[in-house]
Amino acid sequence: MTNRRRLTMGVSMLAVIIAVALGGHDARSQPFPSKPITVIVPYAPGATDREARKLAELAAKHIGQPIVVENKDGAGGAIGAQFVAQSKPDGHTLLYAAPAVITVAPLVGKPPYMYDDLMAVARATTSPHVLAARADAPFKSLREMITYAKANPGKVVFGSSGNGTAVHLAGEAFADTVGIKFNHVPYRGLAPAITAALGGFVDVVIGLPSAINPQIEGGKVRSLAQFGPTRAPALPDVLTLKELGIDLALGVDIGLFAPKGTPPAIVAKIDEAFSKAIESDEFKAFAVQALIAPSFLPAADYQKVVDAERALYAKIVPKLALGDK
Repeated sequence: MTNRRRLTMGVSMLAVIIAVALGGHDARSQPFPSKPITVIVPYAPGATDREARKLAELAAKHIGQPIVVENKDGAGGAIGAQFVAQSKPDGHTLLYAAPAVITVAPLVGKPPYMYDDLMAVARATTSPHVLAARADAPFKSLREMITYAKANPGKVVFGSSGNGTAVHLAGEAFADTVGIKFNHVPYRGLAPAITAALGGFVDVVIGLPSAINPQIEGGKVRSLAQFGPTRAPALPDVLTLKELGIDLALGVDIGLFAPKGTPPAIVAKIDEAFSKAIESDEFKAFAVQALIAPSFLPAADYQKVVDAERALYAKIVPKLALGDK
């Protein structure tokens, strides 16, 4: 091979190396978001994904790309959470859920992800749990239910949105507090659990007012109590557990989570877009109809809330032996 040919080949190879290096640099320096964002809701279609879709519609106006919402339900939210946990930490795949999918699920079963595999991005809304009974249940009030359950251990069937979910844990915490035992039946989401109550297959359900209140108003289920520390504006006539003499208060917040390692700058941009959506007049009007309360918290503050919940559940879950259910 002549020196001239070697020189030509060397120059060509150098050009290729430079092009690849520059190409890699361009890919890394692409502004976020560089493509549509996918938000995973790990529950069956219902109140939470309607909430997510409304926020996605509003946040998309501020972030510069479409935001697509997909349901990936099953295993108490663990299937959807796993999908996001194993996604690239580039901000293009997010989870919209209650913290229980990461604070409780890894303690109950053995999902292929750990608590630290997902990080809080932003809290969106808060709401109390509501406990309701099927219309023809053999009790008409909370006190009657407790009396009936104590006289018939394990006979009251409690339908939840899935094993290890916030709803399941709320039911178990309530049962433990008042000294009763439920016969727990998990479903693939709150909507199927409510349907089971309407059909007489379960006696009581716990869930968000947005999902349960229409059935209460229609006379198909009967409200027994709400679990918030104070009466929610959406449920002014439903007594809290504390008002009924039971020392327990549990609510549920819904927010965004991302795979660990998502860059702070990307998290900040997501926060900015969703804070505008959550605090918008349009979403506030939606929230009134949906019986939820907009309650934005940025990533760092929401992470503190989630960490505190994790610490609480790490003590409660072994006591309740949820892993055996």
